[in-house]
Amino acid sequence: MSEQAPTQKCREGGFSLAELLIYMGLLVLVLFVAGGLLINGLRTQETTRVVTGAATTAQQIARSVQAGVRNASAVTVVSDAAAGTQLLIVRTIGTEPSSTAASCQAWYYTPLNGGAVYTKRTSSPASVITVPAAGPQGVWSLLGTGISPADPVTARVFNAPSGSRVDLKFNVAAGSHPYVLINTTTYTPQVSMVSSPCF
Repeated sequence: MSEQAPTQKCREGGFSLAELLIYMGLLVLVLFVAGGLLINGLRTQETTRVVTGAATTAQQIARSVQAGVRNASAVTVVSDAAAGTQLLIVRTIGTEPSSTAASCQAWYYTPLNGGAVYTKRTSSPASVITVPAAGPQGVWSLLGTGISPADPVTARVFNAPSGSRVDLKFNVAAGSHPYVLINTTTYTPQVSMVSSPCF
């Protein structure tokens, strides 16, 4: 049986104060890095959600205008430079498959309340669409908010340089992301003079 050397001491279980401080420092460092990654992930998720919402709004407005213009027999844009508003009006064949009666549809842009686009349709009987003096309440449907013209020269959301073409150029606010841009052109298959019942 051998005896332990007197210089070799048995170590009791546990950690020294210095070891505990080192472990705690490493733990704090790991938690700090993990917390930073979590916070960045949450910020990225929120930015993605806001940008996706803005893109959905932009696409909804563009699809609505494109569908109306493609089925139009006449198109016009009325602008109020002082107020910054625009009214895009189209005359289409009615939505009833068995009818050839005209239907009128309009899209209204206003810079008020951060910028918004509304739409309205009249049929049976079709009639001229105007914006009420108090604004587009009631029968107007809101398509999206946070809208602003993207063309600094014309400052217009809708532009109809010819009787058969409509240009859309607008931004949709996307939180801290700069914006979502829509820049598209739509054509109507026929050119016709603006006339009753829609104009």
